[in-house]
Amino acid sequence: MSDWSRELSAALASGETQRMREALARVPQEAMRQALPLLEEMAARSERDGRLEEALFYRDCAVDAVPERLRSRAARAGLRLRLARYAEALDDATRLLAASPSDPEAARIAAQAHEAMGDAERALPLYRIAAVDASDSASAEAVRRLESELRKADALRRTLDPDAEPMRIETPPPPEIRFDPAVRDDPTMPADAEAFRIDGIARHLWRYSGQSSPRNAIARLQDPLWRDAWNRALAATAGQRVRFVGSELGVLALCAHRHGAAHVLCDERYPLDARIATGMVQKHFIGPWHARYGDAIRDWSEDERRASFEEFARAVDIAAPSGAPGSQERVDQERVDQGRADQERADEDAGAPCDVLAFPQIDHTLLGTGIVRAVRRHPTPEVLPARAVLFAMAVRWRYPDDGARPFALDAVDRLRWSAYPQPLDLDAELWEPMTAPTCVGRIEFAAFEETAWDLALPALRDGRIDAILVWFELRLGDVAIDSGPDSALRCLRPAVYDANGVAVRAGDDVALRIEAHETRLHARTVPSPSRPHAQGLPSWYVPMLGDTRRNAAYREALRRSIGAAPVRLALDIGAGCGLLSMLAADAGAARVIGCEQQPGIAAAGRETLAANGYADRVSLIEKECRSLRIPSDMPERADLALFELFDCSLIGEGVLHFLHYAREHLLTADARFLPMGATLRAMAVEYRLDRLLDVDASLLNPYLASPEFANVDARTLDYRPLSAPFDVFEFDFATAGPEPQERALTPVATADGTVGAILFWFDLRMDATAVLSNAPDGDGTHWKQGLQFLPEAKRSAGEPLPLVARHNGSALRFQWQGESMPSEVFSRLPRLDPRWLAANAELEQQTRQLLQHCAHHPEEYAKVARIAQRMAVDPARYGLDPTIAQRFMRMFLNAKD
Repeated sequence: MSDWSRELSAALASGETQRMREALARVPQEAMRQALPLLEEMAARSERDGRLEEALFYRDCAVDAVPERLRSRAARAGLRLRLARYAEALDDATRLLAASPSDPEAARIAAQAHEAMGDAERALPLYRIAAVDASDSASAEAVRRLESELRKADALRRTLDPDAEPMRIETPPPPEIRFDPAVRDDPTMPADAEAFRIDGIARHLWRYSGQSSPRNAIARLQDPLWRDAWNRALAATAGQRVRFVGSELGVLALCAHRHGAAHVLCDERYPLDARIATGMVQKHFIGPWHARYGDAIRDWSEDERRASFEEFARAVDIAAPSGAPGSQERVDQERVDQGRADQERADEDAGAPCDVLAFPQIDHTLLGTGIVRAVRRHPTPEVLPARAVLFAMAVRWRYPDDGARPFALDAVDRLRWSAYPQPLDLDAELWEPMTAPTCVGRIEFAAFEETAWDLALPALRDGRIDAILVWFELRLGDVAIDSGPDSALRCLRPAVYDANGVAVRAGDDVALRIEAHETRLHARTVPSPSRPHAQGLPSWYVPMLGDTRRNAAYREALRRSIGAAPVRLALDIGAGCGLLSMLAADAGAARVIGCEQQPGIAAAGRETLAANGYADRVSLIEKECRSLRIPSDMPERADLALFELFDCSLIGEGVLHFLHYAREHLLTADARFLPMGATLRAMAVEYRLDRLLDVDASLLNPYLASPEFANVDARTLDYRPLSAPFDVFEFDFATAGPEPQERALTPVATADGTVGAILFWFDLRMDATAVLSNAPDGDGTHWKQGLQFLPEAKRSAGEPLPLVARHNGSALRFQWQGESMPSEVFSRLPRLDPRWLAANAELEQQTRQLLQHCAHHPEEYAKVARIAQRMAVDPARYGLDPTIAQRFMRMFLNAKD
């Protein structure tokens, strides 16, 4: 027996707390971890016997032994609360909430601690979180009690002091947060960032990422070039053992099996992907299995059937993940007990030999979804893709010159930034090369080494470097596919790295540095961009500014309107950077006032107006339309309302609400409206997945659909019209209000098929002579189309399609008319996976609770924001979807400049 073991035995026998503490301090850490069950048992026994101080000693030891184990910390928090150590209990509960924002037990402990310390205002929102647990009647009662007490206290205070302001539950304001561009160069977590907080956020976002993964896979599978490249590459795997890290929901696994692969193992990255892939594989094999064994199956027991089918389908295996990458809470005993069998299977699969490793889940940044880590984890003779050749080019942003006066929009360009490189989704007219494309170097995935390339590229012209485009040629066996600017590939576009407008002259060398790290590719100018960011542009904003059809339609309509009758004052509602305001001034409006509620865009708009010489005629106010007042904001009512407040559903940005207010408070009785009105139009379509790569893909349709309508580019969809276009709602903007409307519609099926969605668009009446439309068969605009999914129904040509269209002033929805069709025409497959929807709703609720918690704790807000920025820059390090990580980061950017 070792010295520390004998000393510990004697100390435990003595029952003296200080002696036991000193003895335990000399126990090796690994031994303490192994002794965790004993420590917790001793703590529980001491609590049952009423020896709470002794129990706390054991709880402290358990937390010290495994700091990341949340169950141990929760038990200690509850015990500290019983011992009236409220500040210490609150510290534990705060850590638990940072790791799991929706944990009702942690919220209850934190609430009770706050209340015990006399802080009812902070206790109340925490009790509300705890009361989500329907069994916690005490927390629900505490919510009612505290609400009542706070109201009474407020009433008493105002009785004693009638002039006092009504009491508000004040919390310290959160710190101003901006994105620090230095994080792009080094996204390592700060040394003082607690592991439990990092782990909690990573696990939450990993679960979010898993919910998004099926949609991402389907988007890749719908790209015919990408799909064909993988089909050709997998044709060479006949007779080989293939491991997929992400099998595209089983489709590529079954494709490899069809091409003769000896065995296929799918190492899925998320539980939902594994569940879907398992269903795809089972559906693929169930028919041939029945065909082989026929009636004999009926005489087998359930266990015999299961064993037979598993043996029959053993050519394709699915391995589900055991937890989030890097998740420190895997040691939690509940998860270990529940998932032990799955983990043993996953460990066995992880060591299984294979001839080919396939990693199809590559994004536009090449390394940002974790291909290098996957290859290092599973060394194989062949990797698909095997290598990539990198290319780069410096560019500047531009806006198309349609023959009219060009405007300087440099101030808007400063809002074009992203923590993670975005795919280039712009027409060629919206950017201009500042250097020639150059080959950077080659990356071999099986022999990857971190590398940096320093480039000096001659500038082609005077100007500035706004961004660096990086793309690659990917080698899939004998197949080459490239993501360059001129490529027809849809699912992979060049990656855009911010450069912050470095000024250059023609012939100057542009210094660039491209770095290949294990989990990311990073491109930057030398020196690196250094301007912090807070406000940014939504993804649709630049395409809107560059929409020449839209701009020309507004310009010509303004000229006709103001040319026919002078305008004293035009009101530009939702003015953005002031482009339409400047067009109105050019058309002859004596004065233009624009309103824009987004601070960053409003500031850029004022700078744009000044830079283009309009500051004396055009004003831009940082307010929402319904906050404007006369005469403080406007000297008089306007006689022209100018607006472009349309999403693909026409009314989704609130145009009817804004116009209703403007007519009542801001416009003359005879004011003109530009546009004058609009017609919302639609058609019924068949849009579904049937076969992909000769694989039955019908099980994927619940993940293709969405509960709300989707914004789509119909030119890229493989849909089939099943009705003629029909009118849905008509709006005259001089009179239309936000009141709800409902309309029964009965278009007729024009062909046999399965109606599963309504594709819709709008025709804008700019004036009495001109219409601007985003119809799917027309010339393109920055507005795309809307797609509302419906329960699928089989219909024959000539049969009616009884629909109902509704809107509440801003939200549009289509549905089938109640009992208008027999139930047998509808598909038995759910339109949406209810488990998937429920998980999404739960995650959204947890995010709201986390934000609420951070809003009440400024220090916590700052800590989470720092972590979020690093996860957004390097999501693959934590196994996260880049879009999810970046969206989370932006929730914490609150600075106005």
